[in-house]
Amino acid sequence: MLIRIFGITTPLGDYLYKKVLKNLYENINCYSRSDKKYIILDLRNIKHPTLKKECNSEEIWIFLCPIWEIVNFLNNLINEENYKKFRIKGIICCSSTSVLTKRYSWHNYDKKLISMISSAEENLIKISSNTKTCISIIRPTLIFGNSSGYEDNNINLILKICKKLPIIILPKETGQRQPIHISQLAEIINKKIDLITNKKDNSQPSILNIGGDEILNYETILKKLLFKRKIKKSILTINSNLFFFILSPLLIINSRLYSEILRIKSDLSGFQKSHDYLKIPPKKFNDFI
Repeated sequence: MLIRIFGITTPLGDYLYKKVLKNLYENINCYSRSDKKYIILDLRNIKHPTLKKECNSEEIWIFLCPIWEIVNFLNNLINEENYKKFRIKGIICCSSTSVLTKRYSWHNYDKKLISMISSAEENLIKISSNTKTCISIIRPTLIFGNSSGYEDNNINLILKICKKLPIIILPKETGQRQPIHISQLAEIINKKIDLITNKKDNSQPSILNIGGDEILNYETILKKLLFKRKIKKSILTINSNLFFFILSPLLIINSRLYSEILRIKSDLSGFQKSHDYLKIPPKKFNDFI
């Protein structure tokens, strides 16, 4: 079995390769758009001279890049009649639960993003049907965790903002989150590989909405992060309507930022928990930060 990982230079890609798959599989090819430590390959290009058939064994392809780039890449391979020569047994790719949680967003940026994700997922399902390839789409919630110098853009961004503020002001009502650590997501991908390898997954495409084991509100997550990282900041909670009214001028200055601030009060949880899928004991948010 040959495993190809596309999008290796991310916290998840780095952890998946170095801490999980490298210890289990001998034949792994890792691809990056620019990092010369790995095989250089840009999915956005039409030609891919570095993508070569290397053996007669079956292959599993793992994509950790924007899902809309995957569709164009696979369609190019199919159109050039190069797809079949790779003997692809299964494809695993990461999407996002944003396709569900941002479905009713009023902002044009979110609407465009959801349209791109939904269209990509639909096209991947068509590719699965036309090529008789098992395609597994994983939709994780808020991903966090660092690996070998690669930092996530979620928790780290929140901490950077908090460090710059003299005091943190939040609305009294904050929505729930279900953050998932890169180690949990890596194990889920590994289980998908096992299912495909052992033919427990048929050629029908599957979509998995998955989150972490603990559901916490936004304020609690913030307090846990600040305490764990020994960042001393005061948190003041005020009336929710007053909070959003005070920040309403952002509608004119930066409407996208304001739309993200509004999401503080939204519940972005309720998905299958990692430990239920993996059939292991649950882990707490504190175990990873």
